[in-house]
Amino acid sequence: MSAISTVDTRTEIETPENVTLTFQLAGPGSRMGAYLIDFVLRLIIGWVMIFILTSLTPIVGQGAPIGLMLVGFFLLEWGYGSLFEGLWRGQTPGKKFCGLRVIKDAGYPISFYDAVLRNLLRAADILPIGYGVGLICMSFTARLQRIGDLAAGTMVVRNQQHRFERDTSDFAQLDPIPASACFRRYAVSERTLDVIEQLLWRRETLPRRRVEELAGILAEPVARQLGYELNGGEACQNPNIYFLRRVLRTFSSTREGQAS
Repeated sequence: MSAISTVDTRTEIETPENVTLTFQLAGPGSRMGAYLIDFVLRLIIGWVMIFILTSLTPIVGQGAPIGLMLVGFFLLEWGYGSLFEGLWRGQTPGKKFCGLRVIKDAGYPISFYDAVLRNLLRAADILPIGYGVGLICMSFTARLQRIGDLAAGTMVVRNQQHRFERDTSDFAQLDPIPASACFRRYAVSERTLDVIEQLLWRRETLPRRRVEELAGILAEPVARQLGYELNGGEACQNPNIYFLRRVLRTFSSTREGQAS
């Protein structure tokens, strides 16, 4: 379920946990700025590659460097965006500089396959010149998606600048949830951890009652998934929020390992 504001280009996504996430969509201007930065970086890499391979010509002959150069330019053109977005959580250097990120249209991080698919279909978006097809497609889609985004189920959003400080002393002193306290599968999905982080990032900007309501909606299914007695160890003013922070304390190391 989603809705979009045509004034401020925000899109809302309701997760299976009944938590609504709001994202600011990236428009053509900011995306073109990111593309130009990446284009310049590709040019620099290409010139460096030409210089290195040309210097090898007297040693190995002319044929091998030319063949390697053609392969290198092919990989640079089609692999640059795929590798960066697939391995760098939806960002290229240009997108990172412009504060943009590619995510799934359901609100969670993209996979390497998604990154490859949306970049391969750039060949269709770039037609006939200057990304004409891509711009037309973006103007007719609610989430400003080009053909590659539609095929991969992705969208480009402005990156969230707020970050939940996992490394603060307060967070580090939280007790992790022991496996012995859970009688079901002892794991929390990356998508659920993203939802928890979204709530904790925004709790200072939302009304207190709304935060407590959302925390309860989210904490109860997570506790059921773990088989954890929610009211057993959260003897504090906001037990649901405390529990969600403990969930991040327990499972964030695994999540960060997957993202690196």
